[in-house]
Order: sequence, then C-alpha cells, then structure tokens
Amino acid sequence: MKDAMTTPHLDYAVCLRLEGRHVLLVGGGTIAEGRALAVLASGARLRVIAPEATPTLRRLAEGGQLEWLPRPYQAGDVRGHHLVLAAADDAAVGPRVAAEARALGIWVNTADEPALCDFTLPSVGRRGPITIAVSTAGQAPALASHLREVLTAQVARHHVWRARLSGWLREQLPRGRERQRLLKDVATGGIGARLARGERKAAWALLREALKPWKTSGETP
Repeated sequence: MKDAMTTPHLDYAVCLRLEGRHVLLVGGGTIAEGRALAVLASGARLRVIAPEATPTLRRLAEGGQLEWLPRPYQAGDVRGHHLVLAAADDAAVGPRVAAEARALGIWVNTADEPALCDFTLPSVGRRGPITIAVSTAGQAPALASHLREVLTAQVARHHVWRARLSGWLREQLPRGRERQRLLKDVATGGIGARLARGERKAAWALLREALKPWKTSGETP
C-alpha cells in the first residue's frame, strides 16, 4: 500500500459565485470563447485581452457584454482581477500569465497546462438550476466531456421541478427539522416520486398537506 503522504491529493470541488467580480481572460480563440461564455453566464465582469478574437467575442464586445483589449498580453494586466483565465493560442503566453497571477495571489487557470493551474475547469452540463460537472483533474478532458453528456442526459424535467420547488421552500419556510424533512420528501420521498411519475396534482396535494403546520402558525406565505 502506498504511503498516504505520497498519494496525489484530489481537487477540492467548488462552484464559484462570480456575479459582479472582475475576471481576466487572455486569449481570443475558440477555447477562449468557451471560457468567456461560461464566465458571462455567471454574471462576472469580463475583460478579454487578445490581438484577435472570434466573431462571437467581437459581437459580445460590441454589445457591451465584455471588454476587449485588442492587443497582446502585457505585464501588469492581471492586476485588479479576482480570477484569471489564460487560453492564448501562443503557448508562451500562458506561463507568463500564470507566473504573474500567482505572484500577486490571484487564482489562475491556464488551458492545457494543469501544472500551471490553481484550479481546473470541469466539463459542465446544465438543466435549469441543476449543474452536472465532471472533472478528471485535468488529465482526461475528452473523457470528462463524454461523461458529462451521459450524466446530463439523465436529468429529467421532474428533477428541475424538484430543484426549483426546493429552492422556493427554502426561501419561504424557517429553518428547522420540519423544513428539512419536507425538503427531503420533495427530493426523494413521496412528493418527489409523484413528480417523477408526472402526477403533479397528487404531488401538490401532498405538499399542501405538509405545509399545514406552517399555515396554522402563520409562517407560510
């Protein structure tokens, strides 16, 4: 058995909330475009630095959805950003960006250079509020993409309903064991099972019954 101290550490999986945060993307090609679209979907404030950019990136810049500086990367460009992504076509650019970002304590990801990354980007699929993310710690991106497609296909409409209903209940009801019990029922219990079978009226009937204690106490909207 290998010594535990020599076993490679696993990545710590998180979902970053980037709304309003400043993100720098160095690169304007196809890979950079994919990174940009994902960052913009998170609500971040994106700056792209690249001599050239894809038509999509140009259109987003013209529409004011991102800032594009049409020039090569320069020392000091990473300053003022919360997160840095490097996806330049020039292989010499990534190491420069990573070195400067790390020196300033800014987290950086460099495409196709796992050793230069403070974090890796999983292959992501979305269905409403549900996110499926598959990571291979940067070792097998093609496999991660395949598994993401397989797993995302398993997320049905009723899973989205359950996720949204759970979110609404968490907002409306006070914390406590009763709320936790109800959320579990929506996720894996009788209410969830009826939603999975398309029996929405029966599911709502069970939900109304489960909400009675809060209605009695005046805590349910």
